Amino acid sequence: MSRSLARGLLRGTLTLALVTSITVLGSAVAHAATPRLALTALSFEQSTVDATQDNGSNRLTFTATNTEPDAQNLAGTVTLRMRSSLTGEWLGHDRVVRFDYNYGWGDVELVSGTPREATFAYHMPVRRYSDATTATWEVTKVTLSGDDISATVGAAKLSTFPGYRFTATTLIDLSAPTFGFLALNNGRDPYFYVKDDPAYFAISLTVDDYQSGFWKGSIKLVGPGGQSLSTQIDWARDEYSTGFRCGGSTSGDADGHYMPCSMEMKFPPGTAPGSWRVGQIVLVNNAGGRATYKNPAGPSMVVTSNSTLQATDFVVSPNPVDNWRADVTTELSMAVTGAVRGISQLDVTFEDQCSTTGQPYTKADGRLAVRVLVSSRARGCEVKKLSVRDGAGNLALYGADASAPDPQISIDQVPSTEPPTALSAALNPASIPLSQLANQSIRLTVQAEVKVAPVTSMPVYVYDADGEVVFQTSGYGGQAPDGSLTYDMSLGYWGLEPGQYTVGFMLYDASGLRSYWNMPDVSSSLTLPGGPVVLTITEG
Repeated sequence: MSRSLARGLLRGTLTLALVTSITVLGSAVAHAATPRLALTALSFEQSTVDATQDNGSNRLTFTATNTEPDAQNLAGTVTLRMRSSLTGEWLGHDRVVRFDYNYGWGDVELVSGTPREATFAYHMPVRRYSDATTATWEVTKVTLSGDDISATVGAAKLSTFPGYRFTATTLIDLSAPTFGFLALNNGRDPYFYVKDDPAYFAISLTVDDYQSGFWKGSIKLVGPGGQSLSTQIDWARDEYSTGFRCGGSTSGDADGHYMPCSMEMKFPPGTAPGSWRVGQIVLVNNAGGRATYKNPAGPSMVVTSNSTLQATDFVVSPNPVDNWRADVTTELSMAVTGAVRGISQLDVTFEDQCSTTGQPYTKADGRLAVRVLVSSRARGCEVKKLSVRDGAGNLALYGADASAPDPQISIDQVPSTEPPTALSAALNPASIPLSQLANQSIRLTVQAEVKVAPVTSMPVYVYDADGEVVFQTSGYGGQAPDGSLTYDMSLGYWGLEPGQYTVGFMLYDASGLRSYWNMPDVSSSLTLPGGPVVLTITEG
């Protein structure tokens, strides 16, 4: 055999082996097909339904498959919509229902099957009202999900199922949606600072339509200079519950017969300062009925950038305040510029335990002022919101709670820096027979220096000759105006024997400072000027 012929045979053998390898590999790949989801059947039980009576319904049955070998679940959603027989257009809100092989959502029942192939059924309530005597309902979308895969079945594929739609006989809805409870959400103050950043808020209202139900709408605000702002009113099935969400509200029903809504809006930078109000509400029901409400009774809002009316030079006097023992009052004053027709309103909101008291007043120097009550519980407080309005309706707004400039107004408490000091202590009686110990209490009286913060408690400890604690108590009790503190000890049930006992105590004040006196087991304990307090228990 020639060398060239041998090389040709070898090359042909290698080529054949390579082709065989590729063919085998391709066969292996073909057998490992990517798992997929599919909708294999879908139909309504009835092709026509009389919905003119209450409780009209139609049963939708559908089957889905999951080719994943180890499939554990099969879930998704079915979306249905009503089509007008007059216009041929979609009419009204969609209806979205959920199904899940492993969990019951209350919408769809599992008829039979496994996570690889399952049949579900949905008893669909049919709207009684539309824009004509008939309407068509269609399945417009189905979503499918398995353990790690998902798919969407669109209208084109759904229309290949003969029973994907049905015709309903309906009543004609000649009414229109109405609304009530138009207000700013959560009752917030209607004041907004808008300069470099937008101001966000929400308008709440409840829409009613007890025939076809509420579909959609809009809210329009009007302000100075012809400016206006609008937002859409939309609602949908809540993602995380069986309820329905309209803006920030989570209630209502599937057809919007009753739908509370809380729609977020914003005043963007450049919003005209001045008074704003709801100028128009448009509501559309599921039969296409439209109602327009102009200038409805509702909240008015004031926008400001503090460019016309301003408050500056905030002063609290006296400050700090000594409210350690009782409520006190102080004065907050400010300079106001740009006011037209005088000042009509001053509102101040504090962080905690402080509040304005009485009516604002103008001082002799022209400053606007108000008295502030500072509770004895306050350890200081800051202004969180401050608003000033003049007679022309102009507004100056400050504080974090209004997303406005910080006025940096704080009321401070006189600082307490020294721990309590005991000046003297005495027992009454200082000596007692053992036989009388159960029938008579021993009063400890401590004279403490009156400092900035009062003493609020005096835990008491009794030590034996070895320095061991034989009695202790929390000793709660406040300091009297003269600086004294007293505690009555009942020692008859502690098994004490005749001998001498040292009485020690701690002093805690309202600022959290403390001191230790005549306590041998505490290294920082101090000795009273008169020496240790000793209780003597005698025989007898």
